[in-house]
Amino acid sequence: MPTPGVGSFAALLRAYLEDLRRRRFSEALRAHVKRELPRLFAFLHAKHVRDVRRIDEAHLTRFTRELAWAPSGRGGRLSLSTRSTYLATLKGFFAFLERRGILLRDPALGLELPKIKRLPRNVLSEREARRLVNAPFPGTTLGRRDRAILELLYGTGIRVGECERLDTTDLDLSSGTLLVRNGKGRKDRIVPLTAYATAALDLYLREDRPELVRRASPPALFLARGTGRRLMLQTIERLVKVHGQAAGIRGRVTPHALRHACATHLLQGGADVRHVQALLGHKSLNTTARYTKVAIADLRAVIERAHPREKAEKRTLRGPKKQ
Repeated sequence: MPTPGVGSFAALLRAYLEDLRRRRFSEALRAHVKRELPRLFAFLHAKHVRDVRRIDEAHLTRFTRELAWAPSGRGGRLSLSTRSTYLATLKGFFAFLERRGILLRDPALGLELPKIKRLPRNVLSEREARRLVNAPFPGTTLGRRDRAILELLYGTGIRVGECERLDTTDLDLSSGTLLVRNGKGRKDRIVPLTAYATAALDLYLREDRPELVRRASPPALFLARGTGRRLMLQTIERLVKVHGQAAGIRGRVTPHALRHACATHLLQGGADVRHVQALLGHKSLNTTARYTKVAIADLRAVIERAHPREKAEKRTLRGPKKQ
């Protein structure tokens, strides 16, 4: 592929997106890049920087400072997590330019991503998760489709992007398994299905997906009403939110909340952390370990409430009973 003009940010962005596509990076990542890099380009234009070779670490440092004060779509400021995503995106972009020989030195090499200590927030209880997956009305095609999606997300803990990419050929109901293609890190994995997910998917495939199919429909597992096209990520997020509201769950419910719930409930039920790691497709055990902190917090509460040594300590602190 010919080297694009070094002065054209748009051409460089197209080249980077094509490089990510060839290397099988996810559509979600490419969408992040397409959305976030133009913000950097606008900043550089405002500083009268038109040639990528003129960009240095000082420019990028000033850009990161401006991000700290940039407004979010909800009226506040960009979160630390969002700013970290921006920095990761631009680091990947400049590393690409150095690999291609467009830059002799990567100006983003010295930038450090902010360290974010994340714990799953507002993890759904088992009762809330049951209410959520039962929320779709079972008497309609879309209700049964949505039930199959919710059972699948909660039963397997797959990411919403992985759910979007599923084809009918990825599903093997006879063995109760699902092939998750091109997951994070561009890796495939096979995950088992719960009995509820298997039953919901079987019903949807037999009775409902044929109703949604149109002449030009793709082999996608989940189809949209009317168009027969692949159900997109944003639509899956929206239907989870709507059914969360119908189930009376406080706060905004997302597909990632079901992923959190799947992992947490498995660990609370006694699953080995390495098995949960394989199910979720985590490269590092440290990523899965954050879910154990939630389970440990629950265990601590149980111990404080029920362990005889804790009870004895509380009696000691309270002192003898008054006669």
